[in-house]
Amino acid sequence: MKWSIKASIVFIVVVLLISTSFITYHWKSKQEKLTVNASALRTFLESQYVPEAGLLRAAVTAYPDNETIYVANDNLLAARALTLLGSPLGKRIKENLDENYSGGWNGKADVLLGRPIKGFFCSETEVLGKIYSQKFHSEFTIKYERANLSCRMDDWQDYADLLAYAALNETLNRDRTKAMQFYRSLIGMWDGNGFRDKAFKGVYQTYKCALFVYLHRILGKPREGEKVFDGCMEAISRLQAPNGGIRTGYRIENGGIIPNGDTNTETTSMVVLAVYPTPT
Repeated sequence: MKWSIKASIVFIVVVLLISTSFITYHWKSKQEKLTVNASALRTFLESQYVPEAGLLRAAVTAYPDNETIYVANDNLLAARALTLLGSPLGKRIKENLDENYSGGWNGKADVLLGRPIKGFFCSETEVLGKIYSQKFHSEFTIKYERANLSCRMDDWQDYADLLAYAALNETLNRDRTKAMQFYRSLIGMWDGNGFRDKAFKGVYQTYKCALFVYLHRILGKPREGEKVFDGCMEAISRLQAPNGGIRTGYRIENGGIIPNGDTNTETTSMVVLAVYPTPT
């Protein structure tokens, strides 16, 4: 009888150790899936730098964005993203924006940097000029996309990204009730794989997931959004390309995430802001 009791105790201990090891391994595996390579993100963003303009180009291969420099959203967000990643380029771009482009503010992405907006309006793009780059052996068009305050959007709540911006704006206005209202509307657009809003055309947009991750953390990670948060983090972690940048979109095939689109400055910067909310 004594031996049976001892054997039973040993058996239970062994089972517990094996179970604990499995749980720990599974947790670590899950954590590994929910990460992106910070060093590669920095390398990618730095590679987009056009020295002659003191700004980053928009994309790598997708035309015409691979020959375009956007003041906003791209460089407005990239300046902060590079700073978070410890790159001196962040400060350099920020100073350039402040000195030559009114800070790069555009009346929409501003909320990601703590600046309230007045609402949602049609976008207008101003062409500021062209510049030739010896580094890329290409001529770049510099554009500045801003809100047209005379053209208010009536259907903005039909778009996932604008709901995220609206919720963030309300957090800046210290109105958590409204922020949570928009947050829940955003969750309602999640179809289990991505955000299916008015702009959806078969390809999920990565930056909308990045915006949700950012918002979810700002709101203190509400439990009702945990599944969406996990889904977005998994999607983002599978969309980092070999060059370190983040793919702009993804499709779902046979239950798997299939990267779609080019790697670009805006999407990669948004992911950095979402995943690395404090300086690294």
